[in-house]
Amino acid sequence: MVFTGEQQSSMARYLQMKRQMRRPRAAGLVAYSGTRGSYAEEACIRFFGENRLFIPHKSFEDVFKTITGGGADYGVVPIENSTTGAINENYDLLIRYQAAIVGEVLIPVHHCLLGVPGAAISEIQSVYSHEQGFYQSRDFLSKYPNWTLVPYHNTAVAAKMVHDAADPTKAAIASQRAAEIHHLDVLAESINGADNNTTRFIVVSRLLENRPGRNKISLRFTLSDTPGALYQLLGIFDAEHLNLSKIESRPIPNNQWHYQFFLDFIGEIDEDHLDAILKRVMAHTRSFEFLGFYPHG
Repeated sequence: MVFTGEQQSSMARYLQMKRQMRRPRAAGLVAYSGTRGSYAEEACIRFFGENRLFIPHKSFEDVFKTITGGGADYGVVPIENSTTGAINENYDLLIRYQAAIVGEVLIPVHHCLLGVPGAAISEIQSVYSHEQGFYQSRDFLSKYPNWTLVPYHNTAVAAKMVHDAADPTKAAIASQRAAEIHHLDVLAESINGADNNTTRFIVVSRLLENRPGRNKISLRFTLSDTPGALYQLLGIFDAEHLNLSKIESRPIPNNQWHYQFFLDFIGEIDEDHLDAILKRVMAHTRSFEFLGFYPHG
């Protein structure tokens, strides 16, 4: 079979990532979006332990800029939530900054309504949180239609703002840990609708890593506009007895009504087997990006 230039470039990028692969760093800086008390900081601690230096950033993109610029060894960002779905911005940033996924961690989400000490729910006029926090708590918030909801880029940053404002009419939706760190009262507990609400965070790095227990692969690919293209590609994973754990479609920027796909699969495979699978993937896609090979969280 004759491969196109785009297909060959996709394989060349993957082989270059393999050549540059490193061992996990036992020490080093870790970047995350938010502040102390955020779910992202909790994900950092869960994955790396408490004996690392975690550097808060204002935005997801700042995290990617830091790791690809050499300012930190790792970044931790959310990629999907079990209730609200994918965090699309971070899928786009993965591609834009050509970062590699080297790990993942699942963090249960338990939102609380937080206010300054002595505040009461009856006094609240405005609530601050990330848009995901509002959406995940929409059933609770529907009971208070007169509250003004003010989006913030991070739940814990919203909690810090409420503390600094010292205004009993302001509240934040964030974690109980954020309440403890920023000295706020919990006015209502577990206000998110789903009891098993969980956010999946990915650990990203500038380079792939040979991390023990790797069994999950993430890819991004595009397809030719032909009947059965996606069906034929998915047949590869069925034939190899691999567990397809996620598939997500996203519009291709500046290419109207054309889509790219993000796919995760799980299986006990070695690098030689992975190379063979990706050669078959190359034959059935217009282009692909290898995003990571890492332990299933």
